[in-house]
Amino acid sequence: MSAKDPKKNIILMVSAVLIIAFLSLGTLILPDREKSDNENRYLAQAPDFDIGDILSGEFEEDSEKYLTDQIIGREQWISVYSNILKLGLRKDINGVYLLKDGVLAERTTPWEFDRNTFRGNLDNVALLRDDLKGRIPVDVMLVPSASFVNRDAYNMSTNFPEEPCFSQAEDALGESLILLKDRMEPDMYYKTDHHWNMEGAMNAASVYLDRAGLKADLPELVTVSEDFRGTLYSKILINGDRTDDILLPAGWEDDGTKLIADGEEFDSIYFKDRLEQKDQYEVYLGGNYGRADIVPEDGDGKPSLLIVKDSYANSFVPAVLNDFSKITLIDPRYYRGSVEDLASSEGYDRVLVLFSTVNFSQQKLELTKSLLG
Repeated sequence: MSAKDPKKNIILMVSAVLIIAFLSLGTLILPDREKSDNENRYLAQAPDFDIGDILSGEFEEDSEKYLTDQIIGREQWISVYSNILKLGLRKDINGVYLLKDGVLAERTTPWEFDRNTFRGNLDNVALLRDDLKGRIPVDVMLVPSASFVNRDAYNMSTNFPEEPCFSQAEDALGESLILLKDRMEPDMYYKTDHHWNMEGAMNAASVYLDRAGLKADLPELVTVSEDFRGTLYSKILINGDRTDDILLPAGWEDDGTKLIADGEEFDSIYFKDRLEQKDQYEVYLGGNYGRADIVPEDGDGKPSLLIVKDSYANSFVPAVLNDFSKITLIDPRYYRGSVEDLASSEGYDRVLVLFSTVNFSQQKLELTKSLLG
């Protein structure tokens, strides 16, 4: 070993210590961030000191999440890490598949897909359907993931097996299930986000309106943004110029539709200001609410629709808006009442349960009883 080697080792050790000290001090000194706009999620906050949590190991786990979320330069580190993995030809980074031409698809591992919740939700939807049978028809649409739709072109072996889930849903729901698995195409999903795009929502709307026996009155679309980068891009922050377009129905700025969301009234279901923020998908309805009532300007004589939903329904609504007199959206994450009682008491003509297959496995639905009491 040459005389210079010990000096090099000392320089490396000192550099490492300085970097760690800088990251630690910077993280401690700077105020904690409550939310990451780029990732569109709330960040972990400093855990409370509790002896019980320390003994159970929960304090250590929460502290690790806190430091990971609040570390100085966090987004830059994510980008560097993701780009290094990409150079190493990794095609699966932080729950995101890297497809061709900068296209991204969400990965859900078998252990992230809760089969018990999925099965329980099928039973609860079947119970709602049976309780409303003869009075209000109940339909169910489970939206396949982009990973499933791209399965023949790419290796998605680490993703949960989605095909058996559709078979299980068919067995549980029979004719109430509207199958989309063979009706969706790769270009019906955003390239940088986990949602379907407006073309995908329009395609699903056409299928649904045919089931409902309604003449599809689908709107023409116009581009209102060409620089949307969604949740999948935010998870890996890999350099590139891939963006998505946001489409809205022609005449969207003056369609006369009223939106009452959790008691607050708006003059439109489209929120133009959201096109200036990171999550441009919120241009549809402005986000998610416990209950949102939508009343089109020209809806006289048309049926009413109650949708139990996740965020996929937000861009679905514009595609069916011309076919109903009233559309009510219920998000079970925030709504605590009974969907069955609501459907009966307010006299809806149809009920639609609309979820992505993944979300349907991650949120327990109670549809026939209230969670208030």
